[in-house]
Amino acid sequence: MPSGQPTLLRLVGCDGSTTEDATVLAPQELTIAREKWPVVWLDVDGFGDAALIRAVGQVFEISDLALEDAVTPDERPKVEVFGHQVLMAVRMARFDGEAIVTDPMAIFLGDRYVITFHERTVPDGFASVRERVRNGRTRLGQLGADHLCALLLDAVIDGYFPVLEQFGDRLETIEEEALDNPTRGLLGRIHDVRTDLMALRRALWPTRDVLHALGRESTAFVGDHARQHFRDSYDHTMELLDLTEGYREIGSDLRDIYLASINNRMNDVMKVLTVIATVFMPLTFITGYYGMNFDTSSPWNMPLLTFRYGSLVALAIMAATTIGMVVFFWRRGWLRRWH
Repeated sequence: MPSGQPTLLRLVGCDGSTTEDATVLAPQELTIAREKWPVVWLDVDGFGDAALIRAVGQVFEISDLALEDAVTPDERPKVEVFGHQVLMAVRMARFDGEAIVTDPMAIFLGDRYVITFHERTVPDGFASVRERVRNGRTRLGQLGADHLCALLLDAVIDGYFPVLEQFGDRLETIEEEALDNPTRGLLGRIHDVRTDLMALRRALWPTRDVLHALGRESTAFVGDHARQHFRDSYDHTMELLDLTEGYREIGSDLRDIYLASINNRMNDVMKVLTVIATVFMPLTFITGYYGMNFDTSSPWNMPLLTFRYGSLVALAIMAATTIGMVVFFWRRGWLRRWH
């Protein structure tokens, strides 16, 4: 069993009119709560206390194999029936700096109880569910534990939407930089984008199968009302997958935009160097021609060498040549394309 943060047990008990939310200090309190409340929600927050987690498993008769799956950090999303319980493994998405992290979470659904296992994260992904239960906006006493399980899974799925919304803003920023200022560090950020999208896809794709099984198939302890909620969450998952696939295409396009921008910038540099070399090529010819040592007494050799103003005439020829070439380049549009 993996180590982690200190284990905190938070118990929520519900009946038709009353709700109690308290921290459990001893496993013996769980047995009393199961007898007292029609619906019990136990939130196991943190995996640091292995003995306490095993005690929870004994109170709710969770097998060692199922308990091991619940606290495995790399567990793939799935739904599995363990005797008198249904295990649902999913992943919650959040931002850690600029990186997307998908935290594993396990939900056990049994007769009149729901148990959630997860490492402590900030913010609390179940805050909205706690608020609904605390304010009595859910009829858990009448609808049962499967309805609470549906609310928890719905909160997990809804948590992906703000992550993807922030991710979309991040893609827009990268796209602007790829067009205006493509730097070497930007290529690494584009790679991070593709890595994050793959992590989201790996988390959402099997979660879709989990919700499809819960919403369409007959599963122990899941009634018709909860099954409707699972089908609605399944539709939200499909919408999230569509967004993820769209962002993956944008991520691939960003790499192409980056490479195109780099090539355009390289072309601009080569164009400048080509123009400079082309302008100085006739000047080099003129200066090289006049730098050759021939007999100046012959009328066929090196004109202007004996002329008083020969140097000025040579400079004028070079200036006229330079101006003429720049004007020619401008009229062709080669210089204006830099702007």
